[in-house]
Amino acid sequence: MLEEEIKDVRDQNSKLQIQVNQSSVEAVEQAQQKQEEAEKKVRTIQCQYNKLQENEETMKEKADQKIKSLKQEMKEKTSFWQMVYIIFLVFEMIKSTVVQNDLFACIKVPIRVWCRYVEWVIRPSELNILGEKEYFSTEWSWCLRVMAIVIVVGIVIAGEMFVLKKIEQYRRVWDKYSIRLIVVSLEMIIISGDALRRFMPINLVVLFGMINIAVMEIRIYCRGANEIH
Repeated sequence: MLEEEIKDVRDQNSKLQIQVNQSSVEAVEQAQQKQEEAEKKVRTIQCQYNKLQENEETMKEKADQKIKSLKQEMKEKTSFWQMVYIIFLVFEMIKSTVVQNDLFACIKVPIRVWCRYVEWVIRPSELNILGEKEYFSTEWSWCLRVMAIVIVVGIVIAGEMFVLKKIEQYRRVWDKYSIRLIVVSLEMIIISGDALRRFMPINLVVLFGMINIAVMEIRIYCRGANEIH
């Protein structure tokens, strides 16, 4: 009897161990299955998040490009109408007789100086005490011609380099305020040019250039000072 009872107990223990093992395997399989499902959900969510992020970046880029395009279009339209207004002001300014005379003077004076220079180079001379021309000898005339040509060529080259340098500096500081300055100075000459000429005998075209150049030089100086500090 005792042996049978022991055998029964052993059989029961074996059955229980088998059930436990089966339960452990099922639990592990269920855990692995749940883990795989969770990983699959994570991958799905990550994929959706990446797509949303890509769509958001694409929409942001399109919006930025559209805003940039609109700004550029507005800038071009503003520049166009500003130039139209400047041209209108220039025509209004040219209608003034005083401005016309000053403009012709700006053209005639350099031409007159150049003609006198060419005439002098062809036949070098100087004025005596009585105001009469005295021509130099042939040898000295050639020497003076060479010196005059070298000096003029040097001045032209130096002037060209100076002008190109100033153009580059003006290009860096050129903005909408520069255009407004041109507009304001033109309006000032149109409105008060005649009255200004009565009190101050100055060429209005030269005055217009001096005002704009002076302001641009001040801006260049201020910008250089800010960059140093």
